[in-house]
Formats: sequence, C-alpha cells, structure tokens
Amino acid sequence: MLKIRVEGLPREIDRFLEHFQDYYRVLQRSKPYPNRNSEYVRVYVEIGSISE
Repeated sequence: MLKIRVEGLPREIDRFLEHFQDYYRVLQRSKPYPNRNSEYVRVYVEIGSISE
C-alpha cells in the first residue's frame, strides 16, 4: 500500500483518479483540502496494486 498526495484543480484530480483506477486500486480517498491563496486543492489517496 502507498499513500500519495495529489494536488490540482478539483476536476483535474477527479479525471486523473478516474484513469488512475485502471492501474491501481484506490483504497481510500480524502475530501479535497483547499490550498492557501490558490484555487488548487489537495487530496490524499491510499492505493494498492490492482493485482492484490
């Protein structure tokens, strides 16, 4: 299992994770946390291998 942080615009993160799930299992995904003084957000994701 890996824990990663993804930063970007909310719609970009959603699109990325949609495609990402073709290769990895998303075990857990946090709510979006806004970055200070920015329109970007961060999301914390726990992933596992799709073959697990």
